[in-house]
Amino acid sequence: MFKKVLLALSPNKTCQRAADMAFALAGQNNAELHIFHACGMKSDGWGGIEHFASSGKVEETKEEINNFCKEKLGKFDVKDYAIEVTPGLAHSEILRFARKKAVDLIVMGPHVPETGQMKKWGTAGSSLEKVSQRARCPVMVVSEQVPRIWSAETVGDRKDFRILVVDDEQVLRDSLREWLREEGYSVDTAESGQEALEKLAAGPYQMMLTDIKMPEMDGVGLLKRANERFPDLTVVMMTAYATVETAIEAMKIGALDYLLKPFDPEAMVSKVSEVYQAFETARSVKVTFSDIVLATDFSDQAHHAFDFASRMTQYHEAKLHIFHAIPVGHDDTLMLNQAEIEKSIRDATEKMEGKYGSELEGVAEYSVESWEGMPYVEILKFARWNNADLIIMAHHSRESDPEKALLGSNVVRVALSATCPTVSINRRIIAS
Repeated sequence: MFKKVLLALSPNKTCQRAADMAFALAGQNNAELHIFHACGMKSDGWGGIEHFASSGKVEETKEEINNFCKEKLGKFDVKDYAIEVTPGLAHSEILRFARKKAVDLIVMGPHVPETGQMKKWGTAGSSLEKVSQRARCPVMVVSEQVPRIWSAETVGDRKDFRILVVDDEQVLRDSLREWLREEGYSVDTAESGQEALEKLAAGPYQMMLTDIKMPEMDGVGLLKRANERFPDLTVVMMTAYATVETAIEAMKIGALDYLLKPFDPEAMVSKVSEVYQAFETARSVKVTFSDIVLATDFSDQAHHAFDFASRMTQYHEAKLHIFHAIPVGHDDTLMLNQAEIEKSIRDATEKMEGKYGSELEGVAEYSVESWEGMPYVEILKFARWNNADLIIMAHHSRESDPEKALLGSNVVRVALSATCPTVSINRRIIAS
């Protein structure tokens, strides 16, 4: 879905989750990844710039970012990437670079000054605030409290890795099953190709170890049929020395490798471990969303956010939760009695159904709901109650011009407190 991703990075722990997300998105989409940092300025924490650093600082920071990223880039299989560091104001340079490269997603961490101001929503000069106000593409904010669910370092339970051992010799089947179960894997056995296909159909299995010489359906025939029906299955052939040529031919049609009988248990376990590690890496870097929250205030900008949310929902085959918070009881927001609140909620729900219902044809499952309260608090609460793994909203509320939105906007407050990524949309993303 994304072809050019810009990671606006500071090489410290506040941006680690954002980096994981950008690496994962770039890796699974084969996208260009631009890792970008604007350095050379020192801020007083309230938007004032004291000075620009020397040119030597640029190269020093670039090396620091390279060291920060290089291991992750390999683990997430990011092939097309570049690192750029430039002097300048962070938000200005991020926006300039994003326009220059025509990126279709900016990924950011909190990007807050290291002066204890992290949670002072509304801090003047915030890079996050200004980038999300003015970007021409979606801005995804991934804060520190987002769980590490995209990191290739995450190790799952080996019991989730299911192996099917296929051989007509019971002693060998039983031995392999015991060896692999001792390593923590889930293992089943089959004594024929036909039984193996039946078990594969009832799966899923991630790996199959199959003998080549078997009566009725041999291992090569089983491999061909398994490839057609279960393309994600990894197959390793088992063979005696006399049929090595057949095993090599099997590799040409889809087998990963072959093992020679009689087995060295350590070599066999090592081969299975290689396949398991590849499975864990692929599983852990896969970014998918199952419950997406769209927070709307019915503005034109919010409708553009709806368009983006609808596409994301269909792409990930997710459920879309459309939500509107009635602003009650804070600052200059409405002061309503209970009857007025209930009427406002009914009106908002009907409005969401009317405004968005006819445009949800491609969305398999959705809901609409409205509550009263402080908008950013209610959005966070609604997202938590619906186990949201992505929040999408327009950058601001009420202001007709995103440039004039109040600092400390709802989207920034949500982004800095949410336990899932938050995507900011402004009018110019879609309209331009």
